[in-house]
Amino acid sequence: MNEYRITYDTTEGNGQLTIIERSEATARRAFKTNHKGAEISDIELIDSDVSATKDQERETLEKIKAMVAELGPQSYLATAFEGCFEDAETNIENDFAFSMKSRVETAEEKARELGSQYIAAKTDATHLKAQLDDTLAQLAAAQEQIAALKLQQLPEQLRRDLWVMVTDEAEASRARMAEAADKMAIGADNPGCVLFKDSVARYRAEKARAEAMEQRAAELDALESKSE
Repeated sequence: MNEYRITYDTTEGNGQLTIIERSEATARRAFKTNHKGAEISDIELIDSDVSATKDQERETLEKIKAMVAELGPQSYLATAFEGCFEDAETNIENDFAFSMKSRVETAEEKARELGSQYIAAKTDATHLKAQLDDTLAQLAAAQEQIAALKLQQLPEQLRRDLWVMVTDEAEASRARMAEAADKMAIGADNPGCVLFKDSVARYRAEKARAEAMEQRAAELDALESKSE
């Protein structure tokens, strides 16, 4: 659209105003329509790239709608303009910039984003499936190991007999430790004598054996708790 500055004369004097129209001729006609009795003395083109007014857009829209309606509801233009007139009215009244093209482009972009998200989700699902399969395989292997260990467990009666045996051995070693301690006390005044040295060696040996047997008894106790 073009913007024109019009200088005009009236019986009361002269004045100026600007009009936005398609051409100088339409600008002159618009001025004559709205300013009866005024004479244009000069018209000047100010700008050739100006937006139309809302009234001009409404008027043009109504003309287009009428032209398309004349072609019939099944015309190609009517089909192509479906939904466009409503967008145009909304744009004019609310200063929006809706268009069917932008909506289609937005929908296509959204579809591309959803497609990318779907591919990413599918890839993640594949990885998770592989991890699940690996976990299930590890679980199956662990269950096999547990079953094998159960087969290796001692029969309960044998475990009890062994526990009694190692416990008796531990008590016997503790008793022999006490005997060695008594002999160590007797030879304490002469630590260089054979009695004292043999008693010390015996005490240490029996102490180590008693501790080893007590450890075996504890391990056998642990087997009982696991079996339960």
